[in-house]
Amino acid sequence: MVFMPAPLPPAYTFGRRLREARLARGMNQATLGAVLGLEEQNSAAPRISRYERGDRMPDNESMAKLAEALELPVAYFHAVSEPLAEAILVMAQLPEEAQEELVHRMREFAKKRGGGNSAG
Repeated sequence: MVFMPAPLPPAYTFGRRLREARLARGMNQATLGAVLGLEEQNSAAPRISRYERGDRMPDNESMAKLAEALELPVAYFHAVSEPLAEAILVMAQLPEEAQEELVHRMREFAKKRGGGNSAG
C-alpha cells in the first residue's frame, strides 16, 4: 500500500505562495495590504498576515488586487500542485499564440501517455 499524504488546505497553499511572492517583490505586509485599501498599519499588515498563515482567504476582488500587485495570475495561487503552479507561471509569460501552441503540445503529450482530456 502506498501512503499518499493528504493535500494541504487551499488556504495554507494560498498563504505560502502569497508570502513567497510578497517577499520576492521586496514588499512588507502593510504595503501589500494598502493595495486592498487598508491604509493603516493596524489593519493592513494583520490582514495580510492572516492570509499568509492560512487563517483566512481573501474574497475574489481582493484576490484579484493581490495578484495584480504581485504581477502574478490569480490561478497561480489556486494551483493544487507545485508543477501546476510552475506551469501557470511559465504560461503567463508567453503570448497567447504561444500559450495555445503549448496547450496543444501538452494535449498530444497526455494522449501519448495514455491520459488527458481530448476536449478543446
